Amino acid sequence: MSQEARAIVFTNPNEVEIREIALPACGAEGVVCETIYTFVSPGTELRVLSGIQESKSKFPLIPGYSWVGRVIEVGAELTGWKEGDLVTGRGGNPVPGLTSMWGGQASHHVCDVTQTVLKLPDGADPWSYTPLEVAAIAWRGVSMAFPAAGETAVVVGQGLIGAFNALWLVHHGARVIAVDLVEARLARARKWGAAATVNPQDGDAREQIRRLVPDGADIVIESSSSKPGVELANEILRKPAASAMRTNYPVAALHGNAHFWPRLVYQATYTHRHDVGPGQLTGGTEGALVLKPGDRSVADRLQVMEQIRQGKICMDDIAEAPTPVEEAPDAYFRLRDEPGKYNTIVYEW
Repeated sequence: MSQEARAIVFTNPNEVEIREIALPACGAEGVVCETIYTFVSPGTELRVLSGIQESKSKFPLIPGYSWVGRVIEVGAELTGWKEGDLVTGRGGNPVPGLTSMWGGQASHHVCDVTQTVLKLPDGADPWSYTPLEVAAIAWRGVSMAFPAAGETAVVVGQGLIGAFNALWLVHHGARVIAVDLVEARLARARKWGAAATVNPQDGDAREQIRRLVPDGADIVIESSSSKPGVELANEILRKPAASAMRTNYPVAALHGNAHFWPRLVYQATYTHRHDVGPGQLTGGTEGALVLKPGDRSVADRLQVMEQIRQGKICMDDIAEAPTPVEEAPDAYFRLRDEPGKYNTIVYEW
């Protein structure tokens, strides 16, 4: 096959081009995949484009980490794979001469078949699976909080990660309150099952939430990455059920079970320092579980694949149609400047 491909390249802060690239060779146990769609993760890619997320912003670079495509070449020693298999990918092997920020935004990918690519179900519609990789990040964050049916959860921020956080909490039977400044995002949250929504532009968000959950939330997921969002999340957890001990000597062992403590999940990338001093969670009482999930795992991706197969994600609420990749140099800025209009962009290759 030809080793030539195309990629979206961030050449400098706030500069986007489409470039021809040279693919690395396919290994004996690898595959070459032809991209059908790539899905923009707005928070990550726009931060990188602006130069704010410096750890990943060594320009020029190929952004993105979410794509679906088909296998067009199979390594000589690889079994169980064939040309034509539909796959979802979380990047590809590095491209010579460019920083690959997982390298998702490209027309072709050379992948080692380990944790990079997963086969889609037989007969899958690739369009429906475009959000899988981003939705799996949210699945991991929600799963780590072990939500129980009937618990109350507040999700601060309704960008895509926050939107999927709210969706998966509803899936687990939680009563969800979604918080965001953009009314269109709140409308989507209600459509996806949120019991209530809060817009800080309508008044003090803390007071609005306290009216809905006077005793605080069982779970709070901070997905906004903003200082106000972090401060809000830190203040609206409920007190733990086990907040007292016997006072006779010797002191009895603490019988609180962390599984039932209020849970605070930081599910965002924070490019600025946010300080939370001891005692600032749950009014200073003992017992709050604070989580900062890592990236999605293969298990998370497979769980979300099954949710999509069952029709649990409606693509029309995310992107109504793909955007030709040739429009990428302008499309990123539309996404940045009109958050009320665009949830994300799905490029068609």
